[in-house]
Amino acid sequence: MKSMIDGLRGAAGRPRLMGEMMRRLELEPDILAARGLDVALAQAARRCAGCEHEGACRSWLAEHERAEHAPSFCANDRFFESVKAGG
Repeated sequence: MKSMIDGLRGAAGRPRLMGEMMRRLELEPDILAARGLDVALAQAARRCAGCEHEGACRSWLAEHERAEHAPSFCANDRFFESVKAGG
């Protein structure tokens, strides 16, 4: 089975953005996969790959070392909130 990191690498050149966003939110892909969220993470990677806010995302990441919440423009903000809440 493919690891979540491998799945994130396939997100059309944006795995670094999603990975950086997850680091800012203190979410670990491998831990989430172990919780059975591997399919949800792959879906999140596809949303990231299709997102039209790459520039805003890069700017937000440059301005935030840590954050409680993803920015509202993030295609995965609801997913990240759900995961942080234990979902």
